[in-house]
Amino acid sequence: MRNLIFFIIAAVLLAVIILTGCDTRIVRSGLFDYTLVGSVVKNIDNDSILASAVLTKEDSVRAGAVVRINNDTLKYSGGVYTKSYVSDSLLPTGNYRVRLLDSTYFQDSLIFTIPADFSITSVFPTNRLNTGGSVPVRVDFLSSGGSNGYAYGVVLRDSAYLADGYFGFVDAGATLVTLPIDAFRRSGQLVTGWYYIYIYAYYGSPIPGGNLPTGFPAGLAPNIARNKFTGSWGAIVVAGRDSMQVTLQ
Repeated sequence: MRNLIFFIIAAVLLAVIILTGCDTRIVRSGLFDYTLVGSVVKNIDNDSILASAVLTKEDSVRAGAVVRINNDTLKYSGGVYTKSYVSDSLLPTGNYRVRLLDSTYFQDSLIFTIPADFSITSVFPTNRLNTGGSVPVRVDFLSSGGSNGYAYGVVLRDSAYLADGYFGFVDAGATLVTLPIDAFRRSGQLVTGWYYIYIYAYYGSPIPGGNLPTGFPAGLAPNIARNKFTGSWGAIVVAGRDSMQVTLQ
Protein backbone atom coordinates (compact mmCIF):
# COMPACT_ATOMS: atom_id res chain seq x y z
CA MET A 1 0.00 0.00 0.00
CA ARG A 2 2.81 2.42 0.87
CA ASN A 3 4.45 1.70 -2.47
CA LEU A 4 1.16 2.36 -4.24
CA ILE A 5 0.74 5.73 -2.47
CA PHE A 6 4.33 6.67 -3.30
CA PHE A 7 3.72 5.76 -6.96
CA ILE A 8 0.60 7.95 -7.11
CA ILE A 9 2.39 10.94 -5.56
CA ALA A 10 5.33 10.50 -7.92
CA ALA A 11 2.99 10.36 -10.90
CA VAL A 12 1.25 13.58 -9.84
CA LEU A 13 4.58 15.38 -9.37
CA LEU A 14 5.74 14.17 -12.80
CA ALA A 15 2.55 15.52 -14.39
CA VAL A 16 3.15 18.90 -12.74
CA ILE A 17 6.71 18.97 -14.05
CA ILE A 18 5.53 18.14 -17.56
CA LEU A 19 2.88 20.85 -17.49
CA THR A 20 5.41 23.37 -16.23
CA GLY A 21 7.74 22.33 -19.04
CA CYS A 22 4.97 23.18 -21.50
CA ASP A 23 5.12 26.68 -20.01
CA THR A 24 1.39 27.08 -19.53
CA ARG A 25 2.22 29.33 -16.61
CA ILE A 26 5.31 30.05 -14.50
CA VAL A 27 4.45 30.24 -10.81
CA ARG A 28 6.15 33.02 -8.89
CA SER A 29 6.94 33.29 -5.21
CA GLY A 30 5.55 36.80 -4.73
CA LEU A 31 7.96 37.65 -1.92
CA PHE A 32 8.91 41.11 -3.22
CA ASP A 33 7.58 43.79 -5.56
CA TYR A 34 9.11 43.55 -9.05
CA THR A 35 8.78 45.92 -12.00
CA LEU A 36 9.66 45.26 -15.64
CA VAL A 37 9.98 47.96 -18.31
CA GLY A 38 11.22 47.41 -21.84
CA SER A 39 10.44 46.27 -25.33
CA VAL A 40 11.48 44.50 -28.48
CA VAL A 41 12.21 46.98 -31.28
CA LYS A 42 12.16 45.39 -34.73
CA ASN A 43 13.57 47.91 -37.19
CA ILE A 44 13.00 47.22 -40.88
CA ASP A 45 14.73 50.51 -41.71
CA ASN A 46 18.13 49.22 -40.57
CA ASP A 47 17.47 45.45 -40.67
CA SER A 48 17.99 44.81 -36.96
CA ILE A 49 16.24 43.97 -33.69
CA LEU A 50 16.98 45.08 -30.14
CA ALA A 51 15.38 43.57 -27.05
CA SER A 52 15.93 45.59 -23.88
CA ALA A 53 14.59 45.29 -20.34
CA VAL A 54 15.06 46.86 -16.93
CA LEU A 55 14.03 44.70 -13.98
CA THR A 56 13.78 46.21 -10.52
CA LYS A 57 13.09 44.66 -7.13
CA GLU A 58 11.72 47.00 -4.49
CA ASP A 59 12.87 49.91 -6.74
CA SER A 60 16.45 48.59 -6.97
CA VAL A 61 17.82 47.36 -10.30
CA ARG A 62 18.42 43.61 -10.37
CA ALA A 63 21.73 42.65 -11.96
CA GLY A 64 21.70 38.90 -11.40
CA ALA A 65 18.36 37.86 -12.84
CA VAL A 66 17.67 35.82 -15.97
CA VAL A 67 15.61 37.52 -18.69
CA ARG A 68 14.73 35.60 -21.84
CA ILE A 69 12.74 36.18 -25.02
CA ASN A 70 11.54 32.64 -25.69
CA ASN A 71 14.89 30.78 -25.40
CA ASP A 72 17.15 33.77 -26.10
CA THR A 73 18.87 35.10 -22.98
CA LEU A 74 19.41 38.84 -22.64
CA LYS A 75 22.79 40.02 -21.34
CA TYR A 76 23.04 42.42 -18.40
CA SER A 77 25.18 45.57 -18.61
CA GLY A 78 24.85 48.98 -17.01
CA GLY A 79 21.42 48.40 -15.52
CA VAL A 80 19.80 47.02 -18.69
CA TYR A 81 19.30 43.52 -20.08
CA THR A 82 19.74 43.52 -23.88
CA LYS A 83 20.05 41.28 -26.89
CA SER A 84 20.76 42.43 -30.43
CA TYR A 85 19.74 40.52 -33.54
CA VAL A 86 21.64 41.15 -36.78
CA SER A 87 18.58 40.79 -39.00
CA ASP A 88 14.94 41.83 -38.64
CA SER A 89 13.95 38.41 -40.01
CA LEU A 90 15.15 36.58 -36.88
CA LEU A 91 12.00 37.41 -34.91
CA PRO A 92 9.11 37.13 -37.38
CA THR A 93 5.67 38.40 -36.49
CA GLY A 94 3.88 36.32 -33.90
CA ASN A 95 3.54 35.64 -30.19
CA TYR A 96 6.57 35.48 -27.90
CA ARG A 97 7.15 34.98 -24.20
CA VAL A 98 9.38 37.09 -22.00
CA ARG A 99 10.56 34.99 -19.05
CA LEU A 100 11.93 36.34 -15.77
CA LEU A 101 13.79 34.49 -13.04
CA ASP A 102 15.47 36.08 -10.03
CA SER A 103 17.00 33.28 -7.97
CA THR A 104 14.36 31.80 -5.65
CA TYR A 105 12.64 35.16 -5.09
CA PHE A 106 10.71 35.59 -8.30
CA GLN A 107 9.59 33.78 -11.42
CA ASP A 108 7.07 34.96 -13.97
CA SER A 109 6.44 35.29 -17.68
CA LEU A 110 4.12 37.08 -20.06
CA ILE A 111 3.14 36.68 -23.68
CA PHE A 112 3.41 39.55 -26.16
CA THR A 113 3.09 40.02 -29.91
CA ILE A 114 5.57 41.35 -32.44
CA PRO A 115 3.36 43.07 -35.04
CA ALA A 116 3.56 42.24 -38.74
CA ASP A 117 5.98 43.96 -41.08
CA PHE A 118 4.42 46.88 -42.95
CA SER A 119 5.43 49.86 -45.07
CA ILE A 120 4.70 53.46 -46.02
CA THR A 121 2.73 53.50 -49.27
CA SER A 122 2.63 57.19 -50.21
CA VAL A 123 3.65 60.66 -49.12
CA PHE A 124 2.10 63.98 -50.16
CA PRO A 125 3.45 66.22 -51.66
CA THR A 126 4.44 63.42 -54.02
CA ASN A 127 7.49 65.33 -55.29
CA ARG A 128 8.86 65.27 -51.71
CA LEU A 129 9.21 69.07 -51.73
CA ASN A 130 7.74 71.22 -48.97
CA THR A 131 8.38 74.85 -49.82
CA GLY A 132 8.53 77.07 -46.80
CA GLY A 133 7.64 74.12 -44.60
CA SER A 134 4.06 75.38 -44.71
CA VAL A 135 2.43 72.34 -46.32
CA PRO A 136 1.01 69.70 -43.94
CA VAL A 137 2.60 66.44 -45.09
CA ARG A 138 0.31 63.42 -45.42
CA VAL A 139 1.70 59.90 -44.95
CA ASP A 140 -0.27 56.76 -45.88
CA PHE A 141 0.84 53.31 -44.75
CA LEU A 142 -0.28 49.70 -44.70
CA SER A 143 -1.83 48.17 -41.62
CA SER A 144 0.27 45.95 -39.37
CA GLY A 145 -1.45 42.83 -38.11
CA GLY A 146 -1.15 42.26 -34.38
CA SER A 147 -0.50 45.92 -33.56
CA ASN A 148 -2.45 48.02 -31.07
CA GLY A 149 -1.69 51.35 -32.72
CA TYR A 150 0.76 53.51 -34.63
CA ALA A 151 3.10 56.42 -34.07
CA TYR A 152 5.25 58.59 -36.34
CA GLY A 153 8.65 60.20 -36.16
CA VAL A 154 10.25 62.97 -38.22
CA VAL A 155 13.94 63.81 -38.01
CA LEU A 156 16.55 65.64 -40.09
CA ARG A 157 18.33 63.14 -42.30
CA ASP A 158 21.76 63.71 -40.71
CA SER A 159 20.27 63.35 -37.22
CA ALA A 160 18.51 60.01 -37.68
CA TYR A 161 19.42 57.61 -34.85
CA LEU A 162 21.18 60.51 -33.13
CA ALA A 163 18.38 62.90 -32.09
CA ASP A 164 14.76 62.60 -31.06
CA GLY A 165 13.29 64.82 -33.76
CA TYR A 166 9.51 65.26 -33.74
CA PHE A 167 7.09 62.42 -32.96
CA GLY A 168 3.54 61.61 -31.92
CA PHE A 169 0.74 59.07 -32.04
CA VAL A 170 -1.44 58.36 -35.06
CA ASP A 171 -5.20 58.63 -34.47
CA ALA A 172 -6.68 55.32 -33.35
CA GLY A 173 -7.76 53.09 -36.22
CA ALA A 174 -6.12 55.23 -38.93
CA THR A 175 -3.52 54.14 -41.46
CA LEU A 176 -2.63 57.69 -42.42
CA VAL A 177 -1.34 60.73 -40.60
CA THR A 178 -0.93 64.39 -41.48
CA LEU A 179 2.28 65.71 -40.01
CA PRO A 180 1.98 69.14 -38.39
CA ILE A 181 4.13 71.96 -39.74
CA ASP A 182 5.89 72.04 -36.36
CA ALA A 183 7.59 68.79 -37.38
CA PHE A 184 9.88 70.90 -39.56
CA ARG A 185 10.56 73.61 -37.00
CA ARG A 186 12.59 74.04 -33.84
CA SER A 187 11.39 76.57 -31.28
CA GLY A 188 8.99 77.86 -33.93
CA GLN A 189 11.73 78.50 -36.50
CA LEU A 190 11.80 76.72 -39.86
CA VAL A 191 14.74 74.33 -40.29
CA THR A 192 15.40 73.50 -43.93
CA GLY A 193 16.91 70.32 -45.31
CA TRP A 194 16.02 66.70 -45.99
CA TYR A 195 13.90 64.97 -43.37
CA TYR A 196 13.32 61.27 -42.86
CA ILE A 197 9.77 60.16 -42.02
CA TYR A 198 9.06 56.99 -40.05
CA ILE A 199 5.96 55.09 -38.99
CA TYR A 200 5.95 52.76 -35.97
CA ALA A 201 3.49 49.94 -35.29
CA TYR A 202 3.36 49.00 -31.62
CA TYR A 203 1.91 46.32 -29.37
CA GLY A 204 1.29 46.71 -25.65
CA SER A 205 3.08 49.50 -23.80
CA PRO A 206 6.66 49.41 -25.06
CA ILE A 207 9.41 51.42 -23.37
CA PRO A 208 12.14 51.43 -26.06
CA GLY A 209 15.75 51.19 -25.00
CA GLY A 210 17.24 52.07 -28.38
CA ASN A 211 17.33 51.12 -32.07
CA LEU A 212 14.82 53.84 -33.02
CA PRO A 213 15.61 56.46 -35.67
CA THR A 214 13.71 59.13 -33.70
CA GLY A 215 11.94 59.31 -30.36
CA PHE A 216 8.81 57.38 -29.45
CA PRO A 217 5.91 59.22 -27.77
CA ALA A 218 5.15 58.70 -24.10
CA GLY A 219 1.68 58.25 -22.65
CA LEU A 220 0.88 54.55 -22.98
CA ALA A 221 -0.48 53.16 -19.73
CA PRO A 222 1.42 50.38 -17.92
CA ASN A 223 0.13 46.98 -19.02
CA ILE A 224 1.50 44.65 -16.33
CA ALA A 225 -0.61 44.60 -13.18
CA ARG A 226 -0.16 41.37 -11.28
CA ASN A 227 0.35 40.63 -7.62
CA LYS A 228 3.92 41.73 -6.82
CA PHE A 229 4.65 42.28 -10.55
CA THR A 230 3.95 45.48 -12.50
CA GLY A 231 5.39 47.42 -15.41
CA SER A 232 5.27 48.26 -19.12
CA TRP A 233 6.26 45.91 -21.90
CA GLY A 234 5.59 45.58 -25.62
CA ALA A 235 7.03 45.62 -29.11
CA ILE A 236 7.62 48.16 -31.88
CA VAL A 237 8.05 47.57 -35.61
CA VAL A 238 9.68 50.41 -37.55
CA ALA A 239 8.70 50.62 -41.23
CA GLY A 240 11.23 51.62 -43.86
CA ARG A 241 11.63 55.38 -44.09
CA ASP A 242 10.35 57.91 -46.59
CA SER A 243 11.61 61.47 -46.98
CA MET A 244 10.71 65.12 -47.53
CA GLN A 245 12.81 68.14 -48.46
CA VAL A 246 11.98 71.44 -46.79
CA THR A 247 13.15 74.61 -48.55
CA LEU A 248 12.77 78.33 -47.93
CA GLN A 249 11.08 78.92 -51.29
